[in-house]
Amino acid sequence: MTAVLPPDLSATFAVAVLLPLALGFVVGLLVRKVAMVGIVVAALVVLLIVGGFLSPDQVLKPLIGFLKTGSSATAWVNKVAGYLPYTSLAFVVGLVVGFLMG
Repeated sequence: MTAVLPPDLSATFAVAVLLPLALGFVVGLLVRKVAMVGIVVAALVVLLIVGGFLSPDQVLKPLIGFLKTGSSATAWVNKVAGYLPYTSLAFVVGLVVGFLMG
């Protein structure tokens, strides 16, 4: 028979479960807020283009320039992601709850 409960209710076990859960919750909140800001900025840019205040060229040139230099940003994101316990079930649960409740 497989044990479902933890071996003991020590402080070490509690920290090992609650820390990834809390970290996932915070990351989920952050992802949701950043996504919402991105959606608002994209809608604002589209409205400015439709209103004639911006041309699509004024938006696309800086965006393409940013995407060309994205390799340095990718390296930084990979470095930060290395610190997150994204293989932990508690982190994933916290991430989903933080994203949905944020």
